[in-house]
This record gives sequence, C-alpha cells and structure tokens, in this order.
Amino acid sequence: MASPQQQAPSAENGFTLIEMLVVVVIIGVLLGITLLSPITGSLHKVMQEEATRLQVLFTQMRDKALIENSHYGFSIDNEGYYRWWVLPAESREWVILEQSPYQPYLMPESLNLRLESIEDSRPIEADEESPSVVFYADYQVTPFRLHIIPVENRQQSLYLTTDGLSDIERVRE
Repeated sequence: MASPQQQAPSAENGFTLIEMLVVVVIIGVLLGITLLSPITGSLHKVMQEEATRLQVLFTQMRDKALIENSHYGFSIDNEGYYRWWVLPAESREWVILEQSPYQPYLMPESLNLRLESIEDSRPIEADEESPSVVFYADYQVTPFRLHIIPVENRQQSLYLTTDGLSDIERVRE
C-alpha cells in the first residue's frame, strides 16, 4: 500500500516539446556566435592593432621632430610598405630610417593603406625620393588622412587623421 506522502506520477513532470526546442535553438545560436566570432573578430582585432601601432608611431615621430629640432617623414610605397624618413641637418636629401621601430613595414595582407590629402581628399602619390607626410620641428604635420581598409570588407575601414596642428585622431568610417 502506498503511503500518503508518495504521489502518483502526473502528466506535469518533465519538459514539453516547446521547452526542448527553445533550449536547442539557444544552444545553436550560442554555437554560431562562438564559431563565427574568431573569423570576424580577428580581422577587426588586426585592424585595431595596426591603427594603434601607427597612431603611436605618428605621435612618437611628432615628439621626436620637436625634441631633436629635425624634420621627419612618412610615406607608403607602391609595394604596400610604409616608410619613415629623416632630413639630416647636414644634408638636404631625405634618408629612409632603418632602425626599429621605424624600419620599413609591410601591413598584413588582409589590410590596405590609402593616404590622402585633407584639403582635397585626393590620394597622395608615392614618391621614392621623399616622404608624403612631413613632421616639422615646430610640431606641425602635413595634414593627412590615412585609411586602413580591410581587403574583404571595405565598409569596416577606419582612418587616422590630423589637420596639421591637432593630435592624430582615429575615426571609424
């Protein structure tokens, strides 16, 4: 004989089909997010790292020009390398810097760079003899906009810009 504390099984025990489907859908969404995050997130992360690297180097170069009372420069060549330049006081010809962290640097294959003038938004052409952007000894800079563009998704680009007097800013497009 069953005691009064034991209850007979009822139809309300267990999960309904709807509840099980909701759990399966939630697990599927979480798996999808987890699997797709590294693909989209890694490109964004690389782009942010390169933008930060360039922004820091621009700031360092601007300070270096002021402290050393020299002119420095920046350019992008036709192969995709960006280069840093110095105009030595004893000569009137620009020289490419080779010491770290100012040695020529090739951006990752997933990113492109485009340098343009702020005044007319025209691309600045590469010149093998001199820089496109100059950091002057009086803390001024040639006004520029440097676009960092992902190869596969051009809408996710960002750029670094200055009007020549203010600090270099990072802007998302």
